[in-house]
Amino acid sequence: MEPVDQQLLRLYSYDFWANNQIWTSLRTDPDFPGCDEAINYYSHIAGTQEVWHARIQGRSTEGLEVWPNKELAQAHKTLKTYSPKWARLIKANNSALDRPISYHNSQGEPFDTRLSDILHHIVIHGQHHRAQIARLLRKAGLSPPPTDFIFFCRAN
Repeated sequence: MEPVDQQLLRLYSYDFWANNQIWTSLRTDPDFPGCDEAINYYSHIAGTQEVWHARIQGRSTEGLEVWPNKELAQAHKTLKTYSPKWARLIKANNSALDRPISYHNSQGEPFDTRLSDILHHIVIHGQHHRAQIARLLRKAGLSPPPTDFIFFCRAN
């Protein structure tokens, strides 16, 4: 069995790949009914990665939004920026993935959560919103890209 840090690195490679699949689809059909909502979800995926990365690093999240109003290109740029940051963070913490991270949620409530749990949450959270985007694409009569993990495995 792969060590947890290697599994997480693979999951974050998948997450970046899946986000790119969605970005390509949204960029290809930019005016479908529901596109604004889909971009809002995509922007949310990017915003939450910014917020969680700051929390893990012990930095202030002031000025960061979990529901930012980003254009598609800006959200994609954010996700591209954070992909290598996640890889560096995972590698730097490979022997401390069970350490607690102290942070405050968006409502200001304090929490302590294991780093590995937060890292898993971020990927699962992104998949949830990619599924919402896929639903919007289908509702508009478009075919969403396959973003299931198995498609990533087959492609890589």
